[in-house]
Amino acid sequence: MTDHPDGECARARVRCSGCGLSVPVVTMYGGPMADCRLCCFAWAVHHDPHLCWLRSNHFDADVEEALAARVLDLVPRLIAARLVLGEIADAL
Repeated sequence: MTDHPDGECARARVRCSGCGLSVPVVTMYGGPMADCRLCCFAWAVHHDPHLCWLRSNHFDADVEEALAARVLDLVPRLIAARLVLGEIADAL
């Protein structure tokens, strides 16, 4: 999620009820907040970085095909790893 380093959204903005300007959503005091520097007013907002990323991350066809090919290449390794981990768990 490149748009959300440390949970901060580079795109989400909300309108300040004090001055009406569009202010960014940032992570403050352990959660997402809107922080208006003009009014010196901050308030908590509901913002889910994962859902925001899903809405804003649109791949082009070439990238989707490359990702699908990579996942298909990894499937046999994932199945083999699951079998080995199952054997280890059974041995314990």
